[in-house]
Amino acid sequence: MCGIAGIIRFDDGPIDEAVARAMLDRIAHRGPDGRGIAQRPRCVLAHARLSIIDPPGGAQPMFAPAYAQHANLAVVFNGEIYNHRPLRAMLEKHGHRFHSDHSDTEVLLHGYRQWGTDLLRRLEGMFAFAIWDEQRCELLLGRDRVGKKPLYLLRDGHRLAFASLPAALIEAMPGRRPRIDHGALCTYLQLGYPALASLTEGIEELAPAHWMKVDAEGRSEVGCYWQLPPVSRTDTKVGLVRAVRELLESAVERRLEADVPLGCFLSGGIDSSIIAALAQKLLNQRGMPPLKTFNVGMGEIGYDESAHARQVAMHIGADHQVIEAEPADVIGDLEHLTAVMGEPTADSSILPAFLLCRHTRRQVKVALSGEGGDELFGGYDRYRAMRILARHRPWLRLLPAPWFDSPDPRSRRRRFARLLHAARHREPARQYASMIGLFDTSQLRELGLEVPAGGGPIDDWPVDLPPAKAAMHWDLAHYLPMDLLRKIDRASMAVALEVRCPMLDAQLYELAAHLPESVLMPRGRPKQLLRQAAADLLPPSILRRAKRGFAIPIGQWFTGPLRRPLTERLLDGPLTDALHLSRPALERLLHEHTDRRRDHTHRLFALLSLSLWLSWLAHPTTPPAAAQAQPA
Repeated sequence: MCGIAGIIRFDDGPIDEAVARAMLDRIAHRGPDGRGIAQRPRCVLAHARLSIIDPPGGAQPMFAPAYAQHANLAVVFNGEIYNHRPLRAMLEKHGHRFHSDHSDTEVLLHGYRQWGTDLLRRLEGMFAFAIWDEQRCELLLGRDRVGKKPLYLLRDGHRLAFASLPAALIEAMPGRRPRIDHGALCTYLQLGYPALASLTEGIEELAPAHWMKVDAEGRSEVGCYWQLPPVSRTDTKVGLVRAVRELLESAVERRLEADVPLGCFLSGGIDSSIIAALAQKLLNQRGMPPLKTFNVGMGEIGYDESAHARQVAMHIGADHQVIEAEPADVIGDLEHLTAVMGEPTADSSILPAFLLCRHTRRQVKVALSGEGGDELFGGYDRYRAMRILARHRPWLRLLPAPWFDSPDPRSRRRRFARLLHAARHREPARQYASMIGLFDTSQLRELGLEVPAGGGPIDDWPVDLPPAKAAMHWDLAHYLPMDLLRKIDRASMAVALEVRCPMLDAQLYELAAHLPESVLMPRGRPKQLLRQAAADLLPPSILRRAKRGFAIPIGQWFTGPLRRPLTERLLDGPLTDALHLSRPALERLLHEHTDRRRDHTHRLFALLSLSLWLSWLAHPTTPPAAAQAQPA
């Protein structure tokens, strides 16, 4: 796990090494164990290293000298390749000579020599990398299947820059004068994230499961090497419970390889509990010390899962620790994360994630996590809601939604009101947008924004799938990589912690994505197949638990200790001064929420984060490397 950056020029002008070093400064927090820059004609590569595998032999940029028919290659790489050992053995049989002991980075160099872009489909892991072919003057950029590791691009007339974060690419902008992408801004306020376009105009993200080749003349080629599998038309369950269990075990086992201390996040929900239980079981078999597990306590009963996490830890024999979340440092932490990311986030769970990662990093350098379980196995209430709408929309749309609304975001009345709002729409895509969205088109216009033609945040709905399965596939392609995986990457790498997600193992991912909803969640029961696969691992009370999101009670804090700083940043800051949002519309949102008439938690947090980002964008600061983390 690291940070990468670089520039390729399409003309004979010199590479500005000062710009490359400024980009490297922006990603230094991702890799405090080493820094390197390699400058070549027309190309410069930069790397900040977090050493996990083969610390002595994995320094980057890494080079493969020319020999026989092979040209000089150089690579910068962020991530982990879990099948690097069998790939290395295969490449050695083809005659490739390795110089490191067991570096997974070196596999990329020889793998590219042997297979070209076909290398990417052979890789199992999380990765973003850039390989420079000196003979061809050609740069290959590649990203993992589901988007665990980020890779952003900035192109102007005579060069292409790439980096792990938008903040680094701002350093490569001419005159460092970033402008706001108003289309991405609308998407951010509608969905909570700006899709593949950054809010900074000109910066975009290479899509998951894609590669890009760029030559020194500026010609580029983009390819997709993997897609979601087709959904099965059969609902047979024969052998599936055993298959899921075996894939889970192998996925966890592969992610236990590390030359540094390793731990596990444990929320008390089923996903992280399964991962922790399997990891502890494997460690027991190896005669190793108990797994270190980590959890955030929220203080508020409706949000706190620490008692369930303690129960799981005691059941499996883990060494467990709980960190308490407090409202005191929310603004400071969010300002720091904004400087790390270079763009805002509307997902308030990045705050407890950052707190968890910061504490975890003081004891271990790698942590396992349960990301992906909900999207793959049907864990969200909204999937059940799509099933309900498919059957009962004709009469649900007749009920008055305002009668059932509630200022409590976690109440049954509030969930039912959202279901009724969604029932007003005929098309499943618009129903789903209603359930997951922050601001709708009319609300954006009330804020004073011009909404692009079409105005809807979902334009590639899988129309050939049943509504619930279509929602799961849409989340796998959008919400998972563009919100959840961005969040965990940025929160963890802000303190130089590597996070691995066994649920997103390629084989397990493909199996779950292939199965119909009737198998994953029979009769609408969330994660039923996953629960059956883990039946002997966890206490029955944990297996039966309903999902509770990883969240902090920030909506309540907005009416108490955070009310004043929220008001100041929404009404007397860049939202009204620079972005010219409507002050009356902002005041209405604030007053309705603080008077407890309506719940606007997610909208207010999105606006708060946007305000902090606009302030940072006016005077970009560089965050300290691995802030407040004490290396394990």
